Amino acid sequence: MVAILTNNDKFSIFKIGDLQIKFKTSPFLQKYISILKWNKGYIECMAKYSNLDTPIEEYIDLRYIAKRLRLPQDIFDNIQEVRIV
Repeated sequence: MVAILTNNDKFSIFKIGDLQIKFKTSPFLQKYISILKWNKGYIECMAKYSNLDTPIEEYIDLRYIAKRLRLPQDIFDNIQEVRIV
């Protein structure tokens, strides 16, 4: 299964099939550039911020967000790849 990571305004959006997890991010986030590592709910990626000259490494713990939303923790287990749109 392939998941999608994107951002819009002050929010990041992670899509798994019909499920969409939307969470607040920095207002300076312009875009995600690349996925460095996916580990069943934990994303390491490169991101570009408007207040910085160069992209930086970003870490997103989706398991923490899913737990707070009371989503099942196994929703990330079948994802083999995360793409940026």
